[in-house]
Amino acid sequence: MSEYITEKEYYIAEDASGTLYIYIKAKSNRPQMPKIIYDGFDHAVFVRSANEKIILDYINPQVRDKLRKAKEVVVVETVLENIKDAYIVDVNIVDKIPLDWAEIGLQSWEEAALKA
Repeated sequence: MSEYITEKEYYIAEDASGTLYIYIKAKSNRPQMPKIIYDGFDHAVFVRSANEKIILDYINPQVRDKLRKAKEVVVVETVLENIKDAYIVDVNIVDKIPLDWAEIGLQSWEEAALKA
């Protein structure tokens, strides 16, 4: 569990050409060979480096199909409202992310919405 952190405050936006942008809070180190692993469901894993895996928690159902079809996205790291860094990240689509979400305290989008 210690190798995963959960990014609860992130935003996914789409520009006029269909490019997806994922805005997250800036991290202290530079990413090394970043990629996003996604199976089309509630959560995705953003691998910034071999030792830093960030869970993008509760992906909105309206965005899932667009993320599933994207070959790459632009990750924008921000400090308050300032951009610290922006870079292109490949999206790797898998059948199922090999992770038991319950073990790290996560539920499905629907379960979370019902408890709110």
